[in-house]
Amino acid sequence: MRVTGILLLAILIATTAIAAGHTVTVVANGRTVPADPPATIVEGRTYVPLRAAGEAVGATVDYDAAARIVTICRGDLCTVVRQDDGITIDGRLLIGIRQVGEALDAKVDWDAAARTVHITTN
Repeated sequence: MRVTGILLLAILIATTAIAAGHTVTVVANGRTVPADPPATIVEGRTYVPLRAAGEAVGATVDYDAAARIVTICRGDLCTVVRQDDGITIDGRLLIGIRQVGEALDAKVDWDAAARTVHITTN
């Protein structure tokens, strides 16, 4: 029984370390964006929670569950994202940050050393 407990603890620690290695911080216009789930890297691509990132740069985010699309608008600029374009973690849609940032005329920079995405709008 003790060996099983130690083994489970080791697996939990390893899983947490692996997951933490993929976590990314998102900073929009100088402010850290709290997000649940956090931004993450999957297969070399940075995904951010769509609603958190969009609202952080002043965009409105509307989800049409029947059509499985998200409409994001900032001012007169709008973009539509299909749910299949991103990944879903814990029931939340994460999308490639560059795709959304550039569609909303935002500058997107990656700081590899800090594992941070910077989104800047005018």
